[in-house]
Amino acid sequence: MEKTIVLLHPFPLSRLFWGQLKAIKGYQVVTPDFPGFGGTAAKPSGYTLAQAAKDLNQHLVQQFGAKPIVLGGISMGGYWAFEFLRQFPNRVEKLVLISTRAGADKAEGRQNRLNMAEFVEKAGIGHLPEAMIPGLLGKTTLADKPDVSGQVSKWIFQASPAGVALAQRAMANRDNQTSILAGIQAPTIIVAGKEDALIPTNESVAMHEAIPGSQLVLIDKVGHLVPIEAPEKFQKLLEEFLAS
Repeated sequence: MEKTIVLLHPFPLSRLFWGQLKAIKGYQVVTPDFPGFGGTAAKPSGYTLAQAAKDLNQHLVQQFGAKPIVLGGISMGGYWAFEFLRQFPNRVEKLVLISTRAGADKAEGRQNRLNMAEFVEKAGIGHLPEAMIPGLLGKTTLADKPDVSGQVSKWIFQASPAGVALAQRAMANRDNQTSILAGIQAPTIIVAGKEDALIPTNESVAMHEAIPGSQLVLIDKVGHLVPIEAPEKFQKLLEEFLAS
């Protein structure tokens, strides 16, 4: 019987982010959209990552039963994964954390998210690619891989203002999950790019030190969006982790 690996996408992209991932023998890959992304309907204002985790669990149980899963998340997807893990620790067989952090936003970062949510509701998302791509991609990718930058820009333009606002408010109000790290029993791999301009690698190092037996991989010449900046390396890392 195939196992299930659930991969949660970054902001402000959709499940299309995982499209380059090749089939993994023995695994069924599931890539849900956060509400408001990928053509899904946004939820009412006030929707939280805690509720998103409950909804995800309900969806997975309906589709696949209550069997354990491999759970992976990048950036916002990592925050979503942490909330799922907090509520349903026995459902997570292995954990993949990419370009994410366990802590909540500092005051300035939280306010910036709330400001963006308000702005896109009034003005739309036309400014988002220009504003976000320099942070989402590493300097090497920006210099050497214009096709990747172009693809990310197309994905961002597909986001809805309602989805962007919903996700930003959910992230702004997310809980600090650092207290659960020491109790994580699932084998865990933490992956980050050394050129990540959004989340410094010391955040990944701190999670690695806090999660018992975790594996840490920092990748040269890669920024925030590891799976599309270094797809072959990421595929190999993921397959080796799943096989271990």
